[in-house]
Amino acid sequence: MVDITFALPIQRAEVEAFMGDAFPRAKWGADGWTRLLANRWGGARGEFAVTARDGGSLVGVLGMNDSLRHTPRGLRRYRNLSSWYVLKSHRGMGIGEALMRTAMADPEVTSTNLTSAKAALPLVDRIGFRVLDANRLVWRHGGFAPLSHTLSPLGDADLNAVDSQVLRDHADLNLKPVVIETPGGPLTLVLSVKQKVDEYVTHEVVYVGQPDLLARHGQAVADTLLPPDAAIFSVDSRLARGAQPDTVEAIEVPRFYKGDSLLPSEIDHMYSEVVLMDMKLY
Repeated sequence: MVDITFALPIQRAEVEAFMGDAFPRAKWGADGWTRLLANRWGGARGEFAVTARDGGSLVGVLGMNDSLRHTPRGLRRYRNLSSWYVLKSHRGMGIGEALMRTAMADPEVTSTNLTSAKAALPLVDRIGFRVLDANRLVWRHGGFAPLSHTLSPLGDADLNAVDSQVLRDHADLNLKPVVIETPGGPLTLVLSVKQKVDEYVTHEVVYVGQPDLLARHGQAVADTLLPPDAAIFSVDSRLARGAQPDTVEAIEVPRFYKGDSLLPSEIDHMYSEVVLMDMKLY
């Protein structure tokens, strides 16, 4: 009989080793699995993995990142599902689905799958994930002068408590925080800057402190942050509703979520494997 349970802290090293063996071509090594499964933001209630054991031996693992998210309704629990793997000897038994259902069983937790593999989409649909976002908004430089801004907001800007906490929680990661003085007030953003294609660099928004300001001043923000050529400014559509970008693009594989404790507009890419592992988003 296969037992599906949440991993205990004393099993962390075993789970890390299992994932390292399961994904030998992963761009990160053993240190990366330690970072991914460290429960960095989860606190005392945070979980880092669901495991499947057959006779005591690991046969499957689903990794995750837990955190508390600030909302107008107070703190809400959030779980970003990460890499998962079932040994070939135990596939076709429903173990992968059981791992995911166990991870998402708590109705107080909103779960996300932000980087689903295409092959997993039938499972994602079967277990009740909903589409979080399927489109991104894209701007290019419009030739206008930049707005006043700082790239060192923790030291130079008067941040609200939520923005300050988010920036401090991610301060050591490969991200670009900025506060821009828009005509409507200060806008806090965090960007992931990546060369996804040869033609241009993508400045991807992974956090928006004031979505209404981004929606109203998207072009001015793009002109502030982008070089004149070979770059785009990109944000998932739920994070800037009502904006008028240059282009709306379909996301190759949509983002997914399950749960009702967080609204789609409150779910960004912070506190997830995306920023933790410095990943390129679809």
